[in-house]
Amino acid sequence: MKIEILYLEGCPNHRRAVERVKEALQEEGLTAEVVEVNVPDEAIARSLAFLGSPTIRVNGLDVEPSARASKEFGMMCRTYTEDGTREGLPSRQLIRTALREAVKEASVAHDCCKVPAASVSEPAGPKRKGLLLSVSVAAAIGASLCCILPIVAAVTGVGVLAAGATFETWRPYLMGISGLLLAGGFLLAYRDHKKACEPGSLCATKPMNRWNLVALGIVTLLVTGLAAFPYYSGTVAKAVIRQDGPSGSVGSAALQTAVFRIPDMDCPACAVSLSASLRRLPGVTDAKVDFDSRKAVVSYDPAKQNFAAFEKLVNEAGFHVKPEPRL
Repeated sequence: MKIEILYLEGCPNHRRAVERVKEALQEEGLTAEVVEVNVPDEAIARSLAFLGSPTIRVNGLDVEPSARASKEFGMMCRTYTEDGTREGLPSRQLIRTALREAVKEASVAHDCCKVPAASVSEPAGPKRKGLLLSVSVAAAIGASLCCILPIVAAVTGVGVLAAGATFETWRPYLMGISGLLLAGGFLLAYRDHKKACEPGSLCATKPMNRWNLVALGIVTLLVTGLAAFPYYSGTVAKAVIRQDGPSGSVGSAALQTAVFRIPDMDCPACAVSLSASLRRLPGVTDAKVDFDSRKAVVSYDPAKQNFAAFEKLVNEAGFHVKPEPRL
């Protein structure tokens, strides 16, 4: 709250007006900035809309309501009417009434965009949204682990390839959970925005917080990218998994070729990972696993390796082998 006391040198009630304002503040239990403004000439009097000395304004409004529309500006002493008599300064009651009006206006302005009490008692709202979005991302990651884990297995050598096949079974359910949780995050954000202000208030036209929209947008893109990962996992796998070229350490006449199908292989990354794993076996000179045909072609030295080892590796990865006639 700001109180201005405009005065003119030579008019008698300047100091008494200051004292009366301070007394009124004390009686109302308020604190405020009190500014004394000297009006030196006619031009400044008109620029300040000066109605005479002393003029008291609370937050820019004259303490005398009937004078607020007056245009009689100038260098003069001022009088106030109270109970039919004219006084040289406003009454203490007039000043206190103006102070109360200012307090009420400030309260209305503050309450316009204030969150209702029910919302204040629920500070977990943002936490709920954060939890929903976090679990949504986690579910999307889980749904894509069927193609993420084969890449991890091939890069690190850790035997997690079989776990990826397990996650493929759960993929539809995890994607459904992820979508529901993401929708819940949007619903909570919209509901909290609608609860923030009463209908018809200034806040009712306030747009949803920009950072909420940014966060929801980022999470939506992340979930969408994770959901689609199986479709581009082969490209990622080829980029990160080291592809050893065919070995020439064994004469081609001594090599044999094993051809078999892996009918339950479920993602392109699995094919790239299995190719790399088969190449690492002793005696294997080359291995190619094609996801589209679900077919594997392995060239190997029969003195060092056999078909049973290939079948075991595929089974440990969580898939099954269906032999085909040898080439």
